[in-house]
Amino acid sequence: MNVEPTTAAPQLASPRTGPSARLAGYLLPPYGIYLLWQQRASTLAAAFGTLGLLVYLVLYTGLGIALLKLTGKAEIDWRGYGRPRLVWSTGVRTSAAWQTSNTAIDTNSGAYWTDYRGPQRDGRYDETPIRTDWQQSPPRLLWKADLGGGHASMTIAQGRLFTMEQWAEGEAITAYNAADGKGLWKKLYPARFNDAYGMGGAGPRSTPTWHDGRVYALGAEGHLHCLDAADGRVVWQKNILEEHGTRNLMFGLCASPLVVSNAVIVTAGARAGAGRNTVIAYHKDTGAVLWAAAAENQAYMSPMRVTLAGTEQLLITGARQLMGLSLTDGKPLWSLGWSVSYDNNIAQPLVVSTNRVFISAGYGKGCALVEIAAKDDPFTANKIWENKHLKNKFASSVLHEGHIYGLDDSGNDDAAHLVCLDASTGEPKWRADNYGHGQLLLASGHLLISCEDGNMALVKATPESHQLVARLPALDGKTWNNPALAGGKLYLRNGRMMACYDIRPDASAGTRGISTAGPEDLQVVLVAFALMSVMGATLLVGITKWRRRSSVQ
Repeated sequence: MNVEPTTAAPQLASPRTGPSARLAGYLLPPYGIYLLWQQRASTLAAAFGTLGLLVYLVLYTGLGIALLKLTGKAEIDWRGYGRPRLVWSTGVRTSAAWQTSNTAIDTNSGAYWTDYRGPQRDGRYDETPIRTDWQQSPPRLLWKADLGGGHASMTIAQGRLFTMEQWAEGEAITAYNAADGKGLWKKLYPARFNDAYGMGGAGPRSTPTWHDGRVYALGAEGHLHCLDAADGRVVWQKNILEEHGTRNLMFGLCASPLVVSNAVIVTAGARAGAGRNTVIAYHKDTGAVLWAAAAENQAYMSPMRVTLAGTEQLLITGARQLMGLSLTDGKPLWSLGWSVSYDNNIAQPLVVSTNRVFISAGYGKGCALVEIAAKDDPFTANKIWENKHLKNKFASSVLHEGHIYGLDDSGNDDAAHLVCLDASTGEPKWRADNYGHGQLLLASGHLLISCEDGNMALVKATPESHQLVARLPALDGKTWNNPALAGGKLYLRNGRMMACYDIRPDASAGTRGISTAGPEDLQVVLVAFALMSVMGATLLVGITKWRRRSSVQ
């Protein structure tokens, strides 16, 4: 008689020697729920048991998250608003990870994007046209490279890219080959700043300034360096907080040095005791103090060289004032009260006309248009309008054809919506998508937005309506850093990596890229659950085999 072989479904354990539903539930909750229903005495008991295991699953996954944190694979990131998030740890960059470039440096290329947010520090790019057909022809990725922590942006000059990073050995001023993103030189010094609340993360916040073959860089703890741009050689250095007796700000020094004529101008934190000089001008070649101004406590915006009411001056938003200072000695020309929670004036002011300045702040503050007038010598500063339609938290706005475009801080909504205002009246033209607390620049009549989630977006700058051209994946992880544009190439970075995209009109198109698999916190939770499941299943199989051997004996 022929007997057909039968194939039984594989089982983790037989009912006689396998683990109980309770033990399986502790080690592998999904399997425990399965056994609970297979071995149920009653449907009601199985339902209550399932509910208990689902509640236990939260603790089970939490243990997996704790293990990921303990091993340095994940960490908690709180951005100063909303709920804390789980993110992947990037580790601390070390000098051992430094890769030297073997590509020739294009030293004949220009020196256009040499300051924070561009030549005028207003987020405007006018060097060359850019391609704007991103939907049909996405920007082509030229290179991507790992980077240390911090919120510095990048400056580009004569084929070199300059930025600042947090490394294990300290703060690093770094120069990369703009052609391939690999290292040219680095200047390391012992410093590691992080705010008391851990909201910003460790690392420098300021962007280096390039001028006439030299790099001027200000660290988060007050270290000011003048370096040779070609090889990183130190020309002069000092700590401005120690030299002037001022104290650091809650979130560290963020302002980028400003070079005007033979002076490099920096803001030196807040007043402390006898330390009253908070705006300092050093000789750019020697580091000698040219003048020191006893201005109010400073904030986080970078000083700007502007012309208002017919007078060239220094425009600064301090902790509680918008002010114009003399470029020759730092003496005040005018000021206007402008206070915000925690003294967090961060966004750059925006010159709207020959005598008007737009100013904005987050934390529920809003925005205003300020008119500067000079009659019979004394300057006056008065608000033309003020509203809450656009609240720049740390993303500065841009101006195009009489309209202001910026990201509006939506407070506890964990969002920043793109807004268009009429510059003359402050009236909103439209309010659109949430791009997160990212940054934006203006180029070829379009907004280039570096989104908080690492995407890059292109939006037409028109008051008619919100017209999104494309939104594409660009970087991994939280991105707060300002992008940079030079020679038709877009440079993006965050605290993990930087990348260069070709957006010249005649450049070859790239691919649309692949988005990451969901939010980082969801990824961490899923991996934590998978980790616990693998460990639980391994232990469960071990117990099952032991029981089988015991039953045979």
